[in-house]
Amino acid sequence: MLRLLTLLACLATPALAEPVTFPAETSRDGIPVTLEASLHLPDGPGPHPAVLLLHGCGGLQPSVAQALDLHAEALNAAGFAALILDSFGPRGIGGGHVCETYERLGDARRYRMQDARDAKAYLETRPEIDNANIFAMGQSNGGSVTIRLSQRDTREFRALAAFYPWCGAFNRLGSNATLTTPLIVFGGEADDWVPPDDCTTITANGAEYAVHVYPGAAHSFDLKIPEQRFQGHLVGNNPAAEKDSREKMIAFFKRHLARP
Repeated sequence: MLRLLTLLACLATPALAEPVTFPAETSRDGIPVTLEASLHLPDGPGPHPAVLLLHGCGGLQPSVAQALDLHAEALNAAGFAALILDSFGPRGIGGGHVCETYERLGDARRYRMQDARDAKAYLETRPEIDNANIFAMGQSNGGSVTIRLSQRDTREFRALAAFYPWCGAFNRLGSNATLTTPLIVFGGEADDWVPPDDCTTITANGAEYAVHVYPGAAHSFDLKIPEQRFQGHLVGNNPAAEKDSREKMIAFFKRHLARP
């Protein structure tokens, strides 16, 4: 099964994806980290709006890489560049290691917020990228990172998307949260890992907030894998949720483009 998923991921990777590297401000145990990413550019000279794509706590495993490649392909077709960032591989972390404890998940949210800013800074050096229109989306732990980014004191991204995130990532007083950046959240009704309840009951102010919950969808509904148990939780593809969430994310980003 792993060999098949690896093959599928390789077949799905757009041929024009460019491997890139740039330094991370956050080290690992005092050792400098060089982040790795793949840059997917749409047709034309640009400058293009761009979307940073952040994986979940399992890292850039083959099925995750395939899903992010498909997001990148759809974004390219809509005129967006896409940068798929690997936060764990360059730090020697993989195989679901981060998923195993709340402490590791919390640590990852913190250093990945800085990774996102490092990736944005890299994109701003590229002449093909429109620096006024850089967005970010994240899956699971990466989605929790985008929730945190939506509440920064200053708006660092044009808009953000979170796919099946831990909604406890909201900084809030009671049921109210203040956003500086527009945010759209996608959750699965059957998600028994990070149920979307906190995302649906929270009241957000300061910037646009939207949440969509898909009936019958489990965690990782945009991965091309059959429903199965991973570390005790139900994960797996839901074609309707995958298609609709991708379309809604792109429409949300288009609506929040900075116009000349």
